[in-house]
Amino acid sequence: MKIDNGKGIQLANLYQRQQLEEKQGGAQKAAANKTAADSLAISGDAAKMRELLQTAAQPPEVNTARIEELKNAIARGEYLTDSKKISAAMLAALE
Repeated sequence: MKIDNGKGIQLANLYQRQQLEEKQGGAQKAAANKTAADSLAISGDAAKMRELLQTAAQPPEVNTARIEELKNAIARGEYLTDSKKISAAMLAALE
């Protein structure tokens, strides 16, 4: 014996109607979003950060001739350093 009061059909219809409304509402929202223009504003800090990152990504200039001179002088034992001059320059760089 089957008892059916019709509420099962009503619930199914309600669910289908809700799904249809969600689809239509989503399409309307998408259409509204298409009409609005997207824009992007970059702050001065962000632009400066982008510039610094681009600069940091570039390889530094290298004086290969000077490097070879120094390597050869070190290898021959002719490269002399002045520790007082080096320490003074290091301390000056910290200030």
